[in-house]
Amino acid sequence: MAAGSTAPVELEGRTTPFLGWQKLLLAALALAGVWLRVRHLSAEGFSDDEVHKWLAALRYLKGDFGGDDVEHPMLMKWLIAGAAWAFPRLAPETLTRLPNAVAAGGTVVAVALLGRRYFGRATGLLGAALCALSTTFVGYQRIAKEDTLLGLFLALLLWCLGEAHAAAQDGRDRDRRRWEAWAGAALGGMLASKYFIFFAPIPLFAYWALRARGTRWRIPFSRWVILGGIALVVFAAVNWAPFLPSTWEYIAHYVAGDAVGDRATSETLLFRGRLYGNLAFNFHGGVPFWFHLAFAWVKLAPPTAVLAFAGLALALLRRRPAHVVFLCWIGTFVLSFTIASAMYGRFFVSVLPAFALLAAHAARTLAARVPWRPAFPALAVLMAGTEARAAVAHAPHYRLYVNAFGGGDGALGWWFPHCDYFDAGLREAVRAIAARAEPGAEVASETEWPVEFYAEQAGRDDLAYTVLTRKSACRQGRVCYVVTAAGRLYRHNQDAFERLRGREPWETVAIRGVPVVKVYRLAPGEPLFPPAAAGAASLR
Repeated sequence: MAAGSTAPVELEGRTTPFLGWQKLLLAALALAGVWLRVRHLSAEGFSDDEVHKWLAALRYLKGDFGGDDVEHPMLMKWLIAGAAWAFPRLAPETLTRLPNAVAAGGTVVAVALLGRRYFGRATGLLGAALCALSTTFVGYQRIAKEDTLLGLFLALLLWCLGEAHAAAQDGRDRDRRRWEAWAGAALGGMLASKYFIFFAPIPLFAYWALRARGTRWRIPFSRWVILGGIALVVFAAVNWAPFLPSTWEYIAHYVAGDAVGDRATSETLLFRGRLYGNLAFNFHGGVPFWFHLAFAWVKLAPPTAVLAFAGLALALLRRRPAHVVFLCWIGTFVLSFTIASAMYGRFFVSVLPAFALLAAHAARTLAARVPWRPAFPALAVLMAGTEARAAVAHAPHYRLYVNAFGGGDGALGWWFPHCDYFDAGLREAVRAIAARAEPGAEVASETEWPVEFYAEQAGRDDLAYTVLTRKSACRQGRVCYVVTAAGRLYRHNQDAFERLRGREPWETVAIRGVPVVKVYRLAPGEPLFPPAAAGAASLR
C-alpha cells in the first residue's frame, strides 16, 4: 500500500518524501511552534519544581551535581545550565524554560516524520500542525518539566522502529540495522529525560505490533542486547546520577511521600472539584484512571478532541499494525498511571502527539469518504485554526484553556487547577509581601523555595518561611502572611483554607480576571488552623 494513502500504511518501502511546499510548511509550523512557546516565557513566575531545576543548573555550572532534585534526570538541567551560560542576561524563568520551548520545534518535526511513516504525508503534516498550534501543548511545553523531552524521544523512537520495520520488509539490512541503532539511542534519550521506566516496554510492544502479520523483521536476542547497550551508553553519557547510592536513597524517600529537600507536598490532587489521593501505589481513593482521557476531551479544541477519539475508535476497530502501535502507546500510558496512582496534566505531553496523529488520521479517513475534493483541507484548516485561535486568545497563559465540552474557561478551577495554574501568580504575590510586610514577618505557603527565591530577589532576607501544615504554619508568634494558591489545596491544609474562606484577603493576584493567589495577614499568635480537624473531602 502506498505511503501516501489514506489508510494506515503497511510500513513497506521508503517513505514518500515531503514535496517542496510541504517541507516549507513543516518548517513554518516548527518555527511557529517555537515562537508561541518562546514568546513571553517569563510571563509567569517559577513553580516549585522549576526553581529547584534552576538552582540545580546553577550548581552544575560550578561542577556540583548533588543537592536536591536528584529524583529528576540530569539532561534537562544540563540544557538549562547551557542556556544560562550562553544567555546570562535573560531572566531565570526564561532560561529555565528555554530548552523545552526549543525542543518543542523538534517535536513538531518528529511528529510529522512519525505520522508520515505510519499514516502518510498528509496525516503527518496535520498532526504536526496540531502539535505546533495546540494551546494546551504550547502551554505545557513552556514549563520546565521533563515531559517535553520524554515525548520528543518517544516520538523519535517509534518513528525509527517504523523505518526499521520497513527496511526489513524490503531487505535493506544495512538501513534496518541503522534504524534499529537509532531507536536504541532514542530509548536511551527517553529514559535519560524522565525516569518513566514503565515506558521502556513500549518499543517491545511496537515490535510485536509491527511483526503481527507475518513480516520479515526479526531481532534476535543478541541484537536486543546490543541495542540495549546503545540505550545504556546514551543514558549514562548524560545522566550518571542514578548510579550513585545517594540517589537511590533520595528517590526511596521521595516515592514514599516523605518530605525531601523542602519540596512541596502534594499527597492529594484537586480534580473536578474533589480531592483524590495522588501518591504512588495509592489505589484507594486515588485519581480516576480516566483522568488523562478527560484531559484530552476538555483541553484540546473541540474539533481536535472529537476527531482524536474518533481516531482512537477507528484504531480499535481496524487494528492494523500502525493502529496497534498507537494503541500500545496510549494503552501503556493510561495503564502505567493507573497502576502508579499518581497523575498530573503535564504527563499528557508525552502522549498528546498520538492523539494529534489519530485525529489527523480520522480526518483523512473521513474526508476520503466524502465526495468533495477539498474535504480534507477544509477539515485541516478547521482543526488547526481552532487550536491556533485558542492559543492566540490565551497567550501568554496558554494552559488556562478549557473547551466548550468542559464548560469553557469558567470551569478552569474545577478541572485541573493544580496542573493548569502551576503556581502562576505566586511571584507577584511574594513581591507584594516583600514590598509591604513587617520586618521579620513569616510567610506560610505550600512552596517554600519559590517564595524564598522571590523574597530574596526583592532584598527581603529577613522573612521566615514555613509550610502550610498544622505543625509549622503561623506558630512563631510573628505577623504571618498566608499564601493560598489555586490548585494548592490538599488534605493537610484543607482546614486552614476553609477557615480563611470568609476572610478578606490582604492581597489578591488575578490572571485573566480570575483570582489565582490570595494572601491573608494574620496577627502575631493568631491561629491559622482550627483547634480540631473538620475539613470536608471536596470543594463545592
